[in-house]
Amino acid sequence: MRGERVNFYGQLVIIQLDQLYRGQKVYVLYGHLSKVHVGFLQTVNEGDLIGEAGMTGVAIGPHLHLEVRVGRNSYEHTRNPELWLRPLPDKGTVVGLLVDSEGRPIAEHPLTLYRSDTPDRRWQDATTYAASDINPDDEWLENFVVGDVPAGEYLLKTNVDGRLYTEQITVRPGEVARVAIEAT
Repeated sequence: MRGERVNFYGQLVIIQLDQLYRGQKVYVLYGHLSKVHVGFLQTVNEGDLIGEAGMTGVAIGPHLHLEVRVGRNSYEHTRNPELWLRPLPDKGTVVGLLVDSEGRPIAEHPLTLYRSDTPDRRWQDATTYAASDINPDDEWLENFVVGDVPAGEYLLKTNVDGRLYTEQITVRPGEVARVAIEAT
């Protein structure tokens, strides 16, 4: 279900950041709020309470829906918010690209992260972006992101057309680890 549907996000707040990204405006959407604590065109600062998580709109449980939009305040201009969040202490972010033999991103495909010291025990699952839901970042050109990964050594595994692909990844605190897999 696409976020462009009327009342999809329920009560929401959209903030236009003062900073530009590559000369483009940046908007941050907070959706499904149970309460809104700011008013229309109100200036807010980092740390201000803007709302409370809830389940208004189309939501099956209480949560905060977070979107980052670059260029225009529209659903079609979303980016992965994990790339805009500072990782928790002692954690990093894995940014990746899974493509086919012709270099085309493979949509909605499962991947799994394993700690290197326990290569047969699944640590975290991920899925590549759906073809039309999230736009890749201009710099990273990714089609999947895993945030707040504890620092350490990992294996990323995925099976494409019956062939297993495995990549070693080193995650460092506060940094982004990039991985690319070309399924041939």
